[in-house]
Amino acid sequence: MPTEPLSPEPLVDEPLTGEPLPAEPRAAAARRPNLFLVGAQKSATTTLAVMLASHPEVAMATPKEPGFLAFGEQGYTCRDGHGAATAASGWVLRSERDYLALWQGAPARARVLGEASTWYLSEPGCAEKLQAFNSDARIVMLLRQPADRAYSAWCHALRDKEEPCARFEDALAAEAERVQPSHLLRYRELGHYARYLRRYRQVFGPERVLVLFYEDLLHQPETLWRQCCEFLQISHTQAPAAHRQNRSGMPRSQLLHKLLRSERFKRRVKQLLPLSFVARVKGQLDAVNLAWLPPIPPETRRQLTREFAAEIRELERLTGRDLQHWLGDA
Repeated sequence: MPTEPLSPEPLVDEPLTGEPLPAEPRAAAARRPNLFLVGAQKSATTTLAVMLASHPEVAMATPKEPGFLAFGEQGYTCRDGHGAATAASGWVLRSERDYLALWQGAPARARVLGEASTWYLSEPGCAEKLQAFNSDARIVMLLRQPADRAYSAWCHALRDKEEPCARFEDALAAEAERVQPSHLLRYRELGHYARYLRRYRQVFGPERVLVLFYEDLLHQPETLWRQCCEFLQISHTQAPAAHRQNRSGMPRSQLLHKLLRSERFKRRVKQLLPLSFVARVKGQLDAVNLAWLPPIPPETRRQLTREFAAEIRELERLTGRDLQHWLGDA
């Protein structure tokens, strides 16, 4: 007579001994960044990011500006002054997995995981995106006199061949006519600091937003460093040397310039050599290779500062900082 098919073995929750099965090991949840150095562009954010990365309790991302929380899966699509894709389109990350992997190897003692995407300062809705990603995050803004910041951005864009206008005044005039220009070409737009600060304070609360100033990094680095350490609640170490990074100027050797700005090259070198040494040597090489451009014409600076005067006074009110030296005789 036919035999009945064998029944499959029953699924059991316990072994035959009656002892519970060991729990399946769970993958540790990826740690999320809790420090965003959001700008302003051309205000020494790279220098500050390098200083922070030297602290044993801080892990900063490489690339410094992953940009994922601003642009998401579409990446960086803004165009340079010629209408072409910019270098940033090659390093801005497009997936959360790749973004969080930036801190995968961070040591357990690194209580602060940071990045420094300066696009976050002005991109609409970015404060809300950062807060939704990590409501416990802290925001640092490093601000520079807006006319000087704009001129430095033009020098940088000229250096990297993003700006076709050989005169700063022509580049200022062209800004309003450009469609979705790269942030480097947004000379006036990125100088509205009070507007951006109000939004970040509204979203994160004033206690989670620290405003610093470019001139303090240059002339009072120890004081600025102490402010950073207290704000981030990390041990107050001696201020690392503020080797100037990402300076503007026209390269004498394009080959050396491209090498020093290659994200792949920078990542590899940082794996092999101490960060402080890398920062010092890179600053020295830039100083040799980059020929200084002339300073901003005084009348252009006065005119542009006048345009920002109301914004500067509002920033004074919001921060309690005397910024008369920004206004000068404008």
